Amino acid sequence: MKFYSDWKIAQWYSVEKIANNELARIVGLVPLVGYLILFNDEIAGIASFGTIAGVDNDNVSPFILSSLAKMRFVFFGSLFVLFANLIYRIFRPQVLDSSKGGMEFSTRVRDSYSVYELASMEEQVFSEHWKPRSPFFWMVHDSIRSKKPLVSGYRPDARAQMFSKHGDYIHFLAREWWAGMMHTSRGARLASMLLGITGYILLAFPTFDISQAVLRDILTSL
Repeated sequence: MKFYSDWKIAQWYSVEKIANNELARIVGLVPLVGYLILFNDEIAGIASFGTIAGVDNDNVSPFILSSLAKMRFVFFGSLFVLFANLIYRIFRPQVLDSSKGGMEFSTRVRDSYSVYELASMEEQVFSEHWKPRSPFFWMVHDSIRSKKPLVSGYRPDARAQMFSKHGDYIHFLAREWWAGMMHTSRGARLASMLLGITGYILLAFPTFDISQAVLRDILTSL
């Protein structure tokens, strides 16, 4: 049996670390309130990096990039991070909001999922369009698991008996389903990841330029 798994960096739980961390949520606000500020000529002249650094038109800027270039890097970098965050929020699997890993999700399933929810999960995993993700679920004693439902048909009041008899099966079923959810909407996953990384790179340019100027001043003063 062939198992389908994208690189870990391209799965939703990794995309979340790039597109939906605390920094992304803060930086994403910049384009919403900063367009008029960054591209207003009067404000740009007052709040430019050159003015903040004490450089006027008669002095040579200690930085490699111009003030306007830095502001544009900040704006477009923040805009890319915002788009990455929006794509993540629209296309992410809802289960990621409550469970950050397959083991955590299987524990949640054991504690709170109903018989009907488990039967629905089993039906999805055994459907024709499902791509196998985890050998821990599909391989049983070096043989491929048959797609024979084990939890469908149990009554709600027989949940305890179901877990007593099929506890390990349900545990691996939950991990397989969670892994499948991390592979949904591949285009959105890649777009969110690439936009987020590109945005952070753009935001790093002004910081790198300033640090280079500071380092140059320190070395000059020695």
